[in-house]
Amino acid sequence: MTAGSAAAACRGAALLAVVACGCGGSWPRGPDAGEAATDTGAADASGRDAYARDAPGCTPSCAGSECGPDGCGGTCGTCDPGITCQLGRCSATERPLPMLHNHSGASSARVRELVLEAIDGLGFAAAGGQGPRADDRFFVSRYYMAWIDQTGFYGKINGLWRLDEAADDSLDFVVREAGGRPVSFLAPGENGDGRWAPGYLGAEHLEFPSRVPEPDDDPGCASRDWCNQYSLNEAAHFTDPDIRHWSACNTGSPPWADRFDPIVEETLATGLRLVYEGPLVKEADGGDRARDGDHCHEDWLFEDGVRRRVFLRVGLELRADAPWLDRLVQVRNPAGNPPFDGAMSFIGGFVITAWPSAHPLKRLDRFLRPESRGARDELHGLDLIGGRWNAHPFDPRTSDEIFAWLDQPISLSATDGYVAGQTATLSHVGPSDNADVGICMCFVHGGLELGGGLIHGGVSLPVAGGGLSIEARRRLALPGGLPPPGGGTFTYESETDLLHVVGRAEADGWGASTALDAAGHMAFGPYATGWGGGTATATFRLMVDDASADDAVVATIDVHDATTDETLAARDLRRRSFGGPMAYTDFTLAASLAGRAGHRMETRVWFHDRSYLRLDRVVVVAGP
Repeated sequence: MTAGSAAAACRGAALLAVVACGCGGSWPRGPDAGEAATDTGAADASGRDAYARDAPGCTPSCAGSECGPDGCGGTCGTCDPGITCQLGRCSATERPLPMLHNHSGASSARVRELVLEAIDGLGFAAAGGQGPRADDRFFVSRYYMAWIDQTGFYGKINGLWRLDEAADDSLDFVVREAGGRPVSFLAPGENGDGRWAPGYLGAEHLEFPSRVPEPDDDPGCASRDWCNQYSLNEAAHFTDPDIRHWSACNTGSPPWADRFDPIVEETLATGLRLVYEGPLVKEADGGDRARDGDHCHEDWLFEDGVRRRVFLRVGLELRADAPWLDRLVQVRNPAGNPPFDGAMSFIGGFVITAWPSAHPLKRLDRFLRPESRGARDELHGLDLIGGRWNAHPFDPRTSDEIFAWLDQPISLSATDGYVAGQTATLSHVGPSDNADVGICMCFVHGGLELGGGLIHGGVSLPVAGGGLSIEARRRLALPGGLPPPGGGTFTYESETDLLHVVGRAEADGWGASTALDAAGHMAFGPYATGWGGGTATATFRLMVDDASADDAVVATIDVHDATTDETLAARDLRRRSFGGPMAYTDFTLAASLAGRAGHRMETRVWFHDRSYLRLDRVVVVAGP
């Protein structure tokens, strides 16, 4: 955490900031403010996000492979029926799988099918060896499937799939793309192209800032957020050019095949507990500004200038009886060491999707719900009401947006409700020191991250030599019922059920006028997921004040799939299309929803600023 009054001020408010306030150790912005501004920069012509679905520069990798993914979303070839693809070769023998922990109720054969489908859906090229290996683990319950990556990583969850809770062989994935590919809830391989998020080591981020300068560091780094960052040394390389202090330590990372075994493996009545341990070492070089990678992967530098080994324990408790899991974090300071301490905390979280180019099925930023009490969205000037879903219908920024020190669980959803596969709830549930719950829509690192800070200096630190810190717990829950099968009639009142950019509530609807409003969406939403995959007919009830002055286009109505950002049907409404002044007229649109079951659907009205316009309601009839 930052020291003094700044830390106290940050604890006193649940806030959203641009870039990082540096409060309480949540996502510090960099070695100093000026340097961070340089790192952030502005979006380039492509939106800066090299992790986007159609990002250029991907070279297919099929050397020595006759089948399987090519690492760019394509394939190196397919095998004949009855023959499986194993590490890039077609083979009649059974394909080897990671270690399976089946707590689902489904048969081993069905679980094997699901795991194979999940692995293939990530799209990692067999020739690269970066995807799931036989030495990794898969945990499968009725609620979710998790890839526990222990080759190149200390038991990091690098894949997570929401399942439909069936307790038999009908068990299946909840979230699939239109072509049927299951989509992981986490960033690696989310587009089926075998890519890692360029600003992270896998799907979980963890860093511990140090303010102890190395001999060749700028001594002034001690008075800023941090000099260097410490973490576990793991396989994936940072390739994001915005974070050169991290990529400076790429050299010396372990190879993908290195296996890290847990120090604790315990089957529980409720699931599985795993704990891994590794040395806490330097993983980001920022203090000397040269970012030359000096002293990378070396032990913790104590304030007396001596490096000594300190261990970081990272564990998992995976539940078979509920749709959540816990990430465990603990420090072990060996006997003989001075007290282990730091000004901030272990910062990071789960990386859900690329940012700002999120996977279209994972726009969890659309609705926010502080679970216990209100919070303030300072950036957009909104008060978020506690215990309710609050619309967050904003385009991604070209800087970080951060909620910090929320001191309560926070839920994010693609729609205004808890829907399996479209909703996540983050909380800290350790024995103490749980207030630093946060969200980062991280433009610089390039990910939507759910986390915050654990094990804070001045709260859970220092840890004496020979001692252990608390076992901190970060809980990721995937709540919600299954998306409804669809069908039926849905009425959306403009004042209460839809969202708005322009206009205001009036006696029996939502109105916009040329005197008070600019052109814009006077209604959008409701991001409904229950229309099904058949057809939809939407009837918009609208009025104008003058139906004869001219025949200009005064409104545009449409049916829009917010999940895929596609407009399915649209119509321009001219003034003389209305039956008369200040009298409601119904306008109808029909759309096909084939392949869109469970998608977030909208009915939208665009106000052209050419006439007074009022919307009463929209009625949607969804059918087969």
